[in-house]
Amino acid sequence: MKTTQKTKLIMFDYDGVLMDSNHCPMEYYALLSKTIGTREFRTWNECREVLEANYRDSLKKLGVTEPERMRIAHELFNNNMDMWKDLELFPKIKQVLTKLKQQGYKLAIISNNHNDIIMPDLKKHNIHDLFDHIIDSSIGLKPDTTQLIHCLKITNIYPDQAVMFDDMDGGIIAAKKAKLKKAIGVSYGYQLPERLHMADVIINKPEEILDVVE
Repeated sequence: MKTTQKTKLIMFDYDGVLMDSNHCPMEYYALLSKTIGTREFRTWNECREVLEANYRDSLKKLGVTEPERMRIAHELFNNNMDMWKDLELFPKIKQVLTKLKQQGYKLAIISNNHNDIIMPDLKKHNIHDLFDHIIDSSIGLKPDTTQLIHCLKITNIYPDQAVMFDDMDGGIIAAKKAKLKKAIGVSYGYQLPERLHMADVIINKPEEILDVVE
């Protein structure tokens, strides 16, 4: 019988798992609707239905495929990256991360966001020192496994000793493809819980992180 390895590395997505940026997609797509006439979302759950790990895939779901409209959408996104700055942590996240670090786990962020967006808010909340590594979009983009494999390599940890928390199916797919010990869905973030059906387990609030890392 195969022995289950003890978890040594815990990987976290950033937006929608650690940092509460749930309002940001709504604000961006409201601007996009006013600019090029895409669908206007009345509720957060309506917006969640189209969100993908790579926002370019979200644009395609909204019918933004023609080159000029894509150019405008990308320009609007890049010009409004400040939406994703000066964010607040989800409740209890700092306490959870601190406890995990005290228990000896290595912690890493695996995000499709950019390090120059991520790091200032980690420092603002004084949690930057809790993370051993931050792997951003310069390394790769989920659902590709490049970021996860890179993190495993630089920490010298085997896949069956690592778990991943993500609020999007792209992250769950990446964790499964990388053969991690667990792919853990987070229902309080960007995508609706039913999109996370491939996860080994789904949590509904940050405090539950402590219960599922092993």
